[in-house]
Amino acid sequence: MNLTPIQQPVRRDRWGRYQVVNPTTGKLTGYTRATTVAKALDDGSGLIGWSKRMVALGLAVRPDLVALVSATGPDDKKALDQICERAAEAGGSTVRRDLGTAIHGMLEQSWSNPDYQAPQPYTADIVAVHEALKAAGLTVDTTLVERIVVDDTYQIAGTFDLMVRDSAGHLRVADIKTGSSLMGALSFAIQLAIYANADALYTQGPAANGSEDVREPMPELATDYGFIFHVQPQSGTCDIYTINLVAGLEALELAMDVRATTKLKPLAPYKAPATPTVEEAVEMVMAAFPGAEPVNYVNDQWRAWMTTRLLAIKAAGAIDALAMHWPTGVPAVPSGEPITIEQSIDIERAVSLCESNAGLAFPEPVEPLAAPKPTPISDRRPRPDEGADVPDDVVAIINGLAQSLSITDRSWVLGIITRCHNANYPIRMSGPGGKPTARRAAICTALVTLAPFGDEALVRALVGLAISEDLQPGHDLAAAFGSLTLDEAQRLQRLANAVANTFLVPIWGEDGVAITGDITAALAA
Repeated sequence: MNLTPIQQPVRRDRWGRYQVVNPTTGKLTGYTRATTVAKALDDGSGLIGWSKRMVALGLAVRPDLVALVSATGPDDKKALDQICERAAEAGGSTVRRDLGTAIHGMLEQSWSNPDYQAPQPYTADIVAVHEALKAAGLTVDTTLVERIVVDDTYQIAGTFDLMVRDSAGHLRVADIKTGSSLMGALSFAIQLAIYANADALYTQGPAANGSEDVREPMPELATDYGFIFHVQPQSGTCDIYTINLVAGLEALELAMDVRATTKLKPLAPYKAPATPTVEEAVEMVMAAFPGAEPVNYVNDQWRAWMTTRLLAIKAAGAIDALAMHWPTGVPAVPSGEPITIEQSIDIERAVSLCESNAGLAFPEPVEPLAAPKPTPISDRRPRPDEGADVPDDVVAIINGLAQSLSITDRSWVLGIITRCHNANYPIRMSGPGGKPTARRAAICTALVTLAPFGDEALVRALVGLAISEDLQPGHDLAAAFGSLTLDEAQRLQRLANAVANTFLVPIWGEDGVAITGDITAALAA
């Protein structure tokens, strides 16, 4: 295998994440550092206590920093943090880190140059590592030292220390630790499990936009265990440990769940619930009682038309006769109370009788209901084929993305899923009635991607593009989602990703939302 040489420096975004070209979108994307993910399950109390001690020791030897603290206001957090960092460094917080970096650099040179001699007082440390490897039957693969790898599923990237081949010929991931202890073994296992199960070796090219970056297939690696080489600077010893990568991979799933959970925002200002409109109330009842028939009421045009007829009857002196024939329990038209369609039929019957007896002309009829809405898409689209099942890890990824949404956005997604279920177009992937199918995976991924926009007009425009049909405001959005075919769902998923990554740009206008950009390219991505 022809592998690319070691790369430096690493290109990162403003949050310190690796900048990687996403293989799906083709866009430069921030991939979280493997070490960051690995620390998600760590108990930080030990590190916090150590940091406090370093600050205290630093202040003891730097009276100038103590003076700066006394001259800084208690609310100036930024200035106080900077003083604490300087005090911690004066107390020795960076010494171990810098020595570790130096040891890594010396070892890296020793792998590629057999004649390399490390400087004193670290010569014995480098020799100890080489002797420990030789005694254990391990050989360093010099083409696989300090390489970046990427995990596209979780969007994680990291740089492993080295790969070694054991006496049985298995290539295994290894990491060099120079700390005073090996506390945090679980994070080590997660970190090395990410490296061993990565999707590709990655080389960042010189172009800032990532256009010259290179992906290479991962070598065949053993994924049952890796190695930790523990060498403390100036100790002249090296201890070798195995690290369980199977346990690390299981812990990675939990670490990702923890990271998603920490993004939740459970606290929010209380807002009294708004009184629902008539339309919203009807929709809530229909959702709670599937199959119920909504009650329709007369519109304002019918009321005005009927009021004109009543005034004509009054002018003809027949209003008392109308009162005798008025249907029992039906509100008077001038009262403004709701009148159902059924009640309007009884009213028209009584009014027509009085008009006939009084010799009045019967006016042109008016429809008591508003103009009918466009035929819902659910009435003319069959229930689609689900496609093949998807693995459990795909379901877990989608659920993780949903959990990272705000409460409002998750409520929107759950509302669509519930409405699809009530319309007999289920899209749930897990739980009662759930099926982890390819069609549902694409729909749910699109829902999660679109939820943060919170704009129904945009969603309708994208669904319309996915089904190659203009989705009118009267069409039921849940039925549109639920009746998507596998191909349409995948088209919607690609369109949603393109909007989220600004490859497609929506423009709002009086007639709705227009989607600008190369839609054909977005659908082909």
